[in-house]
Amino acid sequence: MTAFRVVRHIPASVPDVWARVADLRAHGDHVPLTRMVTDAGAPRVGWAFSGITALGPFRLVDAMVVTRWEPPTAARATGVLRIEKVGRLLAGWAEIEVSPHGDAGSRVVWSEELGPRQRDLARLLRVPSAAVGRRLFERVVDSLLAGVVSDR
Repeated sequence: MTAFRVVRHIPASVPDVWARVADLRAHGDHVPLTRMVTDAGAPRVGWAFSGITALGPFRLVDAMVVTRWEPPTAARATGVLRIEKVGRLLAGWAEIEVSPHGDAGSRVVWSEELGPRQRDLARLLRVPSAAVGRRLFERVVDSLLAGVVSDR
């Protein structure tokens, strides 16, 4: 499996940044060739969703479930959510933390570990998937956060 971390500082409040990165339905808008299929209602622990990426006849379903959901509150300035990959093909997890940074800004830490569920294939693809995964998620995070700045 491949692990990577993307850290960004943004001049927007924690609640505004949390609202953007925790909108799991909208993540497909920022991942190329991907649409989201989600459970009904608001995200919470146990809430399931899938990112479906399609290119011609090729289709990859990345099934996930929320295993941690702690939005920021007045008593807890940092918000954290964790997602576990539960599909047949992909294994891993993602954790997104939004915390205060500076006077009115936020720090986003997106940590992820992912790879094929089949171990031999995961070992074979570890090095190339690290570079591709990091670059893809840097763009995804930047795209998600660009919306926060333009909304202000």
